[in-house]
Amino acid sequence: MESFKTIHAVLHAYLEGEPEENALKAHPEAAGFIKRSYQWLGAVSKLSKVQRKMLDRMFLIIDFFAKFSVHATATHTHSSLKESELQELEALGKDLFYDENGRGARIDAEIAEQAELPKIYPQWNPEYKTTLDKLEESDKKELYEVCGAIAAGVQTLSDCHHNTFRYIEGWIHGIGTGRLGIPARKAQSEKQRLGRMLFGYALGLDRWLMRVPLQFLLLDLGHIDLGFNPRNNIIRVYACLGEERTPVKEWLAVCLWYNLVHNQMGGLIGSFTSSHTDLIQRCKDKGVTVDEWMDSVLRNKS
Repeated sequence: MESFKTIHAVLHAYLEGEPEENALKAHPEAAGFIKRSYQWLGAVSKLSKVQRKMLDRMFLIIDFFAKFSVHATATHTHSSLKESELQELEALGKDLFYDENGRGARIDAEIAEQAELPKIYPQWNPEYKTTLDKLEESDKKELYEVCGAIAAGVQTLSDCHHNTFRYIEGWIHGIGTGRLGIPARKAQSEKQRLGRMLFGYALGLDRWLMRVPLQFLLLDLGHIDLGFNPRNNIIRVYACLGEERTPVKEWLAVCLWYNLVHNQMGGLIGSFTSSHTDLIQRCKDKGVTVDEWMDSVLRNKS
């Protein structure tokens, strides 16, 4: 919530002509974000009408998250929101992302007209890719990518999504430069972090199910260079599950393993958006896999 407030305040200060130095004094905790934003956006007096409209579109989303966070903070959990509050949030989400006559769609239409772009579709809409591929001018194609990304919002409209603040920073960069990708940001770093985390948890669950003692597992891994160290996540698995075993606990551990490995929305193997097949193959080449227990069960059943 505080981070959203800071982003909101910094960008509004920028639009009101406040110098970067003032923003840094007011929000020293966000110095890096402020410096990057001011650099990418440039002098406010030189912003085009299209850029200002794109900022308006982005502010709709920031305000949406701020409103959602206020409700969630006040009531502790989303599930405890009152029916009227849920309806309000649902209506707001439609207004910004899904309703053809909503504020989001209207601003998208204004941006498209001013920038001489085709109808702007959010990136999750099947029409987005079709429209993007038809654009021949590289600068318009890149600008359309920025507009489609902003129109798409953040996955699941969740302010706690692990990409939320990177998305917002990417939009700012895109508005300022006309391109989504930030050269200074290391590509795929978050995907690597998630893949390694999932691998560590899945490996811990697999070996716990195989009844491999923790210390022997750690000893073996000490002789293998996987390119990362899954030790902490493995220790968490063993510490949480403990030594006591029951059929129910083992069944639940298997269910968790399956979800971490095969979940279509972000699993180690099953994800259709960001599967970690390269990581799995590298570890397999080193002789480390996360499916020994499952393979043993399937062999015994065949």
